[in-house]
Amino acid sequence: MKSKLWTKNYTLCFIGTILSALGGIGLNVAMSVLVFKETQSTALSGMFAAISMIPNFVLPVFMGSFIDRRHPLKVLVCNEVALGAFFMIVSFLVTQLPFNYLFYLVITLCISTFGVISELAYQSVTPHIMDRKMYPKGNAALSTIYPMAQIVMTPIALFLFNQFGVALIFLFYGFTCWLDASLESRIRFEYELPEKVKENRVKQHISDIKDGFFYLKDHKAISSVFIYFFVTMMVYGLNVLYYPYFTQTAGFGDANYSLLLSINGLGYLLGGFFHYFVQIPHNRRFQVTVIVYLIFNLLEGTFFAMPLIIMFATKLLLGMLGMNTANIRTSALQAYVPNKMRAKVNAMYSVMVSIGTIIGQALAGWMAEFMPYIQVSLILGGLGMIAVIVFIMPPKNKVKEFLNFNYTEDVKEVVVEEATQAI
Repeated sequence: MKSKLWTKNYTLCFIGTILSALGGIGLNVAMSVLVFKETQSTALSGMFAAISMIPNFVLPVFMGSFIDRRHPLKVLVCNEVALGAFFMIVSFLVTQLPFNYLFYLVITLCISTFGVISELAYQSVTPHIMDRKMYPKGNAALSTIYPMAQIVMTPIALFLFNQFGVALIFLFYGFTCWLDASLESRIRFEYELPEKVKENRVKQHISDIKDGFFYLKDHKAISSVFIYFFVTMMVYGLNVLYYPYFTQTAGFGDANYSLLLSINGLGYLLGGFFHYFVQIPHNRRFQVTVIVYLIFNLLEGTFFAMPLIIMFATKLLLGMLGMNTANIRTSALQAYVPNKMRAKVNAMYSVMVSIGTIIGQALAGWMAEFMPYIQVSLILGGLGMIAVIVFIMPPKNKVKEFLNFNYTEDVKEVVVEEATQAI
């Protein structure tokens, strides 16, 4: 029987994700601009971005276990409803109070907390609304949403922020959360809940967290990829310097900063479309991934030495390449990791990349206070290069076997199912 991607469930999820992305992109842009404009400090901006990520490495190890023992769709819908209500309240509060660094920090910490729950639940839902053979194409289509939203919302968000302030963006995001929840509540799929255990919940969560760690310990390829992304997100922490650099460099400014983000989004969009229509041969996925990782760290490391037009071209290229490797990694994880472990493993990934992001953003903001931006990017880009050589390329880490595994063939599906059931 031929597999079908655009089912009712997948379509509802796709539209709901669009609504969520439109609000989320707009809010992220507005918050980063607001903090730097009010503080005029790269260190404070970097610290703000870093601290806002704390829930992303504290909560996943607990929430992964929580979600694995519940229907992930119900968790996702309830969380979106609560998040919408939170944004409505915050929209009113920010109109009544002047800017306060700590107040906005508390707001963004709350947003990050809701975001962790949504992301883990979402990652557990998506494999159930697609056939295994449709993972590459389905993930490619979903991955085009956020770059498309970035293209559309970045200039709109900057315009709305400059004209009306951040309150309107909070209000808009609240409505999109409720619309998203309304659509996703109509998704239907069977989900087998694990048997309830008699031990108390604290011991249960500790046991589940240990299971996640042991799973990574026993699967060298996955743990190597996760460690690499810990370092990669340190390099990606350089993005906290983009807005300060553009506002402090003659001839750049807000308009070009907005254009840079939109072009980067366009690159991801084009990359998503490419992966939707063109499937990279399974025996070439590792080779493509290594080349992209090396290019990413080279270009990010030299980014602040580039002329403006080359910056635009670089972000377009990195978006196109990055989307394809992200799709390869995501599809491999979805096919390989069993249902009962998926949220726990995704939680481990979320924790590691969040810690890397926090360190990278704080470090980049701090270093930029006393050294040129190009030196900061060269240091972090160099670390990324080392990470590719140490964690991704060595045969002993088995990353090649993991990424090149042909999980789309029926005979391989049986092998995967039998292997995951035995874990």
